[in-house]
Amino acid sequence: MKVLVVYKKSAWELFNGSEDPNVAHFMEKAGRDAQFVEQSHQTQKDSMETVKSALLESGAHLTMLYRADLSEEVIRDTDLAVTVGGDGTFLETSHFISDDTPIIGVNSDPARSVGFLSACNGSEFPVFFSGLDTQPRYNLSRARAAINGQVTGPPILNDVLFSNPNPAATTRYRMGEKSFRNSGCLFATAAGSTAWMFQEGCNPLPILDNKLQCYHRGTRNAPPTTADCFRLQSLTRKGRLYFDGEHISYPLSIGQTLELSPGPSLTVIGDLARKREAFLTKYD
Repeated sequence: MKVLVVYKKSAWELFNGSEDPNVAHFMEKAGRDAQFVEQSHQTQKDSMETVKSALLESGAHLTMLYRADLSEEVIRDTDLAVTVGGDGTFLETSHFISDDTPIIGVNSDPARSVGFLSACNGSEFPVFFSGLDTQPRYNLSRARAAINGQVTGPPILNDVLFSNPNPAATTRYRMGEKSFRNSGCLFATAAGSTAWMFQEGCNPLPILDNKLQCYHRGTRNAPPTTADCFRLQSLTRKGRLYFDGEHISYPLSIGQTLELSPGPSLTVIGDLARKREAFLTKYD
């Protein structure tokens, strides 16, 4: 089996030795907060070593890759993708999977990361992987975005935000016959409806639902709506789209249209339904 392990760099790796004087001062003077950064680094390092050892012992042909070096070519040449990090690493890897390659998320630091899409943490991985054939698999629905009819960006697993790039400025857009002036329009898939959309106060969709959710941020008493597809026209001079967080964004200028529709599904290994149930019980 060809296994691709995608990892992230810890905050300690990114901050330590930084030329930014504010970051350098934080690492030197922040005391307990800086210690947490270093402790997290060690936890993530231990998780990586545990995952790597378990895969090598299984006889898997292993490729290790920093997430910034991902490409579709690398994914296509693998039988299984394993992400070691949090949901951000998982989402970034998912953007390069356009076929039926399955993916496993490993939460490298569960004390400091929710890791909702993760099947297990680092210490649990050897047992989890030994029973790989019996683990639950989910085909999660993803969205596909098109700007003025042209498919744009990767398949989207969590959410899409349309907004003014200045968070203090008004976002203007039209959907159908109704125009809006607010803090932006948020869309989510079923998998992503327990992420940002949930924090906005919206109820999650069933995890295997193929529909999309829409919420008008900063519009008083606006309920979320659900549909197979959505179409939005920008009335914001320099509007912007954000896919699955802040790393992937595209301009959506005044007069341009965004269409969101079903995209290729993603095969995820792990009992996500159980994790979702445990997550939601905290808010009951």
